[in-house]
Amino acid sequence: MSTADQSPPLGHGLVLVRGSAAASARWVRRGLAAVRVAPLQGWTGVCLAEDLALTAAPYDVGLEILAARRVPTRHRPAVGLFVIDGCAVVTVQARGWRLEQRWLVWEPGTGVRRTPDLPALPAGLIVDVAGARSRTSPAEVTEHFADPDGEPLDVLVGLMRMLGLPGEELLRDGADESYERIDPSPRSIAAFDALVAEESAHRTESEQ
Repeated sequence: MSTADQSPPLGHGLVLVRGSAAASARWVRRGLAAVRVAPLQGWTGVCLAEDLALTAAPYDVGLEILAARRVPTRHRPAVGLFVIDGCAVVTVQARGWRLEQRWLVWEPGTGVRRTPDLPALPAGLIVDVAGARSRTSPAEVTEHFADPDGEPLDVLVGLMRMLGLPGEELLRDGADESYERIDPSPRSIAAFDALVAEESAHRTESEQ
């Protein structure tokens, strides 16, 4: 069944991290957007609780903030699935001391889109991080994204089913009030806004 017309007010976005929801609370609180956390089989799901982050514009788009959020070592590997600007976006942060976020962007009518400014996400890494080698192969994932037809949400849901990842309902519909809400700390918001303001001032000075 097509999901093209099922767009919750908060959009479609889900981050799957390792560890319990309780263990994830401290890391989540250091973020920039209010979220809800959901215990899942082998993962914790993190969804937006509000569509806007608490930071100053233009850095207040909740889905973009959540997609770009770095995950600490103890909560990796992590998988992100989003519909942003009409595209299906998959992010992966692998286990290990080196923190590197990789991205795959699928656009309707085009398929996988080149993103020179973002580290590319190979199909094999998606399969490995999901722990899905016994049920699917990198070639099957590559084939899945090679098809330019369909809607972004359907593409993401299809990937989740292929990999056996939990949280399809959260990606489709978001997390309701039965899930714990965690708001970012005022200190995190203030620190981010101060950093953005400082970088903006430096750019202004250099242009004069």
